[in-house]
Amino acid sequence: MKKKAGTTKRLAAIAVMLLLCAVATVYILNLAHTRMEEARQAEAERAIAEAEQQAAEEAAAAEAETAAETEEASGVASAPERVYSYKGSSDDEAYTMAAYDHAVEAGSGFISMPFVVSGDGTLFVADSDESQGLTGYSGYFSGMSDGQIAELKTRGGADIAKLSDIVEKHGKNINYIIELKYTSDRNIQALEDFIKKNELEGNVAIASTYFSGLKTLENDMPDIPKIFLCEDDVSFGEALGLAQVDTISVKKDLMIADYCKMAHERGKKFGAWTLNTEDEIKSAIDMGVDSYFTDETNLAVGIEKN
Repeated sequence: MKKKAGTTKRLAAIAVMLLLCAVATVYILNLAHTRMEEARQAEAERAIAEAEQQAAEEAAAAEAETAAETEEASGVASAPERVYSYKGSSDDEAYTMAAYDHAVEAGSGFISMPFVVSGDGTLFVADSDESQGLTGYSGYFSGMSDGQIAELKTRGGADIAKLSDIVEKHGKNINYIIELKYTSDRNIQALEDFIKKNELEGNVAIASTYFSGLKTLENDMPDIPKIFLCEDDVSFGEALGLAQVDTISVKKDLMIADYCKMAHERGKKFGAWTLNTEDEIKSAIDMGVDSYFTDETNLAVGIEKN
């Protein structure tokens, strides 16, 4: 009887052990399966991440290549940022469409245009409201209609250029430095309307010898850079403390290292005008000026690129 009971207990113990082994086996198999699934999932996630990273890198490279091609086509990226083409390539062509075309062809990304406003409210490129200097005809552009101005020629035989024609031709491939020579409300309003109409806010800066005109434009168009064309030491000192002045561009005889340093210390950019010789341009570059106006774009661009 005792022998039979012992046998039963052993069989029960063996059964329990077998059951435990079975449970353990199932657990181990499930654990192994889970870990394999986790490994496969992790591997899949790594593959997806690598594919996404590669796709992002390829997209970025393609975007950069496209941007480079666009910039190369526009000429803006390769244009020296210091060079502001003022009159163009020669006195005979000064302030004409041909002058600015030649400056852009030479590699300039910034052209500077003084303007007058006709009796019809149109902006024309001219350095004075008196037409005598540019055309030889005695009169005032502000008192002429667009039709009357269209009949005039420059001393070199070119048409009087409209700012709108220049902007239409070159678009946003270049930048425009528009000089405010007359600060009447009419002229300032005409300039603001022109900038807004042509959507030039990102491609334009305003230059002037007058603080008052720059202040009005700072109030109306604070995001557009303002350049003060400085003619003497007193106005340089005043410009250092004015919020409406982003760049102080001095006559070349005021282009000295101390002034450049002072402007930079006060958070202003420093420029000069008008630099037309190799020595002047190299001196400006060595000094660390941020920009300079020149009538000799070919010369300036060549020096900058070399």
